[in-house]
Parts: sequence; structure tokens; C-alpha cells
Amino acid sequence: MITLAEPIDLDTLRIRHEYLADNDLRLSADTAAALLNLSQRHALVALASLVTERFLVRLPDGCYSRRSVASASSR
Repeated sequence: MITLAEPIDLDTLRIRHEYLADNDLRLSADTAAALLNLSQRHALVALASLVTERFLVRLPDGCYSRRSVASASSR
């Protein structure tokens, strides 16, 4: 039997890796889910945890970007 669970650390690490590989990356939760073959719910929780860690920032358009890149572009 398969049960749904919160994303494991590996899912969050995979998302973090994508942002480290491309500093200008901006992903919506839907795009992140499709890119990494995750459910939208898992992608949202993983992205939210990266926002909580202050690694990502959620932009007004709903996309997520590296905090350092978003801060530099607002200057």
C-alpha cells in the first residue's frame, strides 16, 4: 500500500540543487513538481521549507527564486 507523506529531505535537496545549478532559476510550484516528478503538494511543502530556511523567496507572481538573486534584482 502506498501512503502520501510530507516530502523527504531528498526532495528538498533536489530542488535546492536545481537552484544552485542555475542562479537565475524561477520556478512555480507546478513547474517544480513537473521538473522533479513530484506531486504539487510535495513541491509546495519543499519550496515553503526552503523559504523558511531563507534560501528561496516567493515572488509576487507566485514563483520562487534564490533569495540573493531576488534581493540583487530589486536594487
